[in-house]
Amino acid sequence: MPSSTSTGLDNQLDELIDQLSQLPTFSIGRRADNAITVSDGKVSGQHARLIQCTPTTFVLEDLSSKNGTFVNGVRITRKVVDKQDSIQLAGTTFTIAQLLDMKQVAPSTPATPAFTKEFSKEPPAHQTSLDFTSQFAELQRVFEQYPKLRKNCRNREKMIRTGSVILSSVIGISTALSSSNGSATPVLQLMSSAGLSMLVPTLCSTLLSTEEKLEVIDKEYREQYRCPNPSCRDPFSGREWEVLALQKTCRRCQAIWVN
Repeated sequence: MPSSTSTGLDNQLDELIDQLSQLPTFSIGRRADNAITVSDGKVSGQHARLIQCTPTTFVLEDLSSKNGTFVNGVRITRKVVDKQDSIQLAGTTFTIAQLLDMKQVAPSTPATPAFTKEFSKEPPAHQTSLDFTSQFAELQRVFEQYPKLRKNCRNREKMIRTGSVILSSVIGISTALSSSNGSATPVLQLMSSAGLSMLVPTLCSTLLSTEEKLEVIDKEYREQYRCPNPSCRDPFSGREWEVLALQKTCRRCQAIWVN
């Protein structure tokens, strides 16, 4: 039977994950009170909104605008997008990066720490050119977490429990709680280095549908589960990590995965 102390820590971590599930959301339109103001007469006063799910993945939603919101030339109502997509609001075209550069941050509103920058895929400066053994080892966690997150994302309560288990197993519950000190930043930094754990806030959010959450999981999995050599990035697709480990090296770039 779990101790009351353990149960209390579990409950605190559940509350922390619930708090982190409030995703950054930016209103877009011609009016000055939007988070992102677009100076185009064809853009509606409140035209669309952008929900940030990960450093590279977003949900773009049209807010019943007169002249429409388009992704890669196709008019949409709501769609999961990433930084490779072309976004058109009425007659003006943007990249996601350009839209984010235009956002206004009120002095009283701190920047959300979850997605302040993309996590670098560059190898450490001291690394031997083709030795990617440590980065490849980290991909085992990505491979193992993927089906668990996919299975439980249909149930928010299960997702919170799954997030608690993943986070506590990676860094320890007491470490997570003591490192937060009232701020989400240290916890998010720890989560970002734990495979797909960085997705937990997004998957616990009530802003996304189940189908959108599944799409975000798949996108992030495809982005992370690749050859760790930045100059290669060959996708591993459905290949099991254990099979790749037996292969030991990348047949495309000769990167060393296992010594």
